[in-house]
Amino acid sequence: MRGGISFEGIGFQAATFKAGAGIKALVKEKGRDAVVGVPVVVSGAGTVDLGTDSDTVFGFIDVYEMDGHCTVQFRGFRTDVPIGAIAPTIGKIAAVDGTGKIKDSSSTAKLRNPIFIEVDETEELATVFLG
Repeated sequence: MRGGISFEGIGFQAATFKAGAGIKALVKEKGRDAVVGVPVVVSGAGTVDLGTDSDTVFGFIDVYEMDGHCTVQFRGFRTDVPIGAIAPTIGKIAAVDGTGKIKDSSSTAKLRNPIFIEVDETEELATVFLG
C-alpha cells in the first residue's frame, strides 16, 4: 500500500477516557464501530468528545466500550482517520469539524503536531501524526 510505505501503529500510545455526549450519540445512531478512528478533544476531567468546529485534535478513538468509556490514541501515527468533504492539506495542523471528521486547522501557528502526513481522497481517510 502507498508504494510500500506504511505508518500504521508507529509510536502508538493510548489511554482510557470517559466518552462525552457527542460520542455517545454517534454510537447510539451508528453503532460502536462507527466511532473508531474518530478525532476527539479533551472536554472535561477524564472525558473526551467530538469538540466544536476547528478545535485542535487531542487523539483518536481506538476502541469504544458500551460502558461509556473509550480508549483514545494520543500519540503516534493514525491511518484510518475520517475526513470531511474537503480534503485536508498535507503538512497542515489537524482540527476536528465537530461531527466526527477531521479538517485543516485555520491556525497559522507553526506547531509540530498534529499534522496530516497522507490523504486518500478516494477512501476519504487521512494519516495523522499526533506526536
